[in-house]
Amino acid sequence: MERHARYVLVGVSSVAILFAAMIFIIWLGRTDFSRSYDEYRIVFEGPVRGLTDGGDVQFNGITMGRIQAIALDEHDPSHVLTDIQLHAGTPVRADSVAMMETQGISGVNIIQITSGSIHRPLLRTVPHSGRPVIQSSTDSMAALSALFPGGGEMVRSATEALNRVNRLLSDRTITDLAATAHDVRLTAGAIAENREMFTRASSTLAKLDDAATDIQRAAASVRNIAEGDGRRAASDIAQTADDLKLAIRDARGTLERIDGQTQRISTTTLPNFDRTLTSIERAADSLDRLLREVRQNPRGILGRAGEKELELRP
Repeated sequence: MERHARYVLVGVSSVAILFAAMIFIIWLGRTDFSRSYDEYRIVFEGPVRGLTDGGDVQFNGITMGRIQAIALDEHDPSHVLTDIQLHAGTPVRADSVAMMETQGISGVNIIQITSGSIHRPLLRTVPHSGRPVIQSSTDSMAALSALFPGGGEMVRSATEALNRVNRLLSDRTITDLAATAHDVRLTAGAIAENREMFTRASSTLAKLDDAATDIQRAAASVRNIAEGDGRRAASDIAQTADDLKLAIRDARGTLERIDGQTQRISTTTLPNFDRTLTSIERAADSLDRLLREVRQNPRGILGRAGEKELELRP
């Protein structure tokens, strides 16, 4: 009796394990007895690379079903018959369109179905024989693949390149470019507003050149007619002219650096440079007055009064 009880226990355990295995297999096969489906057929023209049995079917971007079977049309091998099932109640309308869509860069395709117009009737309510047929549309990638091998890969490469361009032209990058352009406009406006100052600087330098040349000529004349302190004063004037020319060269170098680096001019540097140019203009005017006085009365400027001429009689 005890031996027979063991046989019964082993048999019950075996049946339970077999039943659990069947449930697990059904779960792996994604079979759901509690949910009903609507079945449709899609007729694609040309190759359907990437479509497989069990693949996803999306409606307006939402996964609503799967592919049941893919087969060639017996009457026209260029047509591919694709049977699908969607969740019951999916609003597929008479003008809904099915197309293949690539997911990522793996080359796996899914079926994407558009919603159609709300004014058209639901496809499942339209009289038909057999499965309702959803009209298909071949996307650009499938069309290129049909024209020549590798067309789909070319479209994927182009899509990846466009994605990189979109990342390059992000909102942050566009904002940075706009800020840079704004700074350039401000700098150009500041340079345009101070254009008169640069003109004055060039005019002042030319004026200083002329004044220094005249001073050197006056110093040469005074040197010929003066002695003692006059000779020393003429030497001082000549030295002053040389120093003035050196200052002019430095000012010219500064002006060239300003022209070459106008973008570094700040609101503090421009007023300081303007005041410097004003001081140089005043110095030039003073030199001009000194030059006129030297020309009119060189002896008086040198601090020696004119001597009376003596007539010698034999």
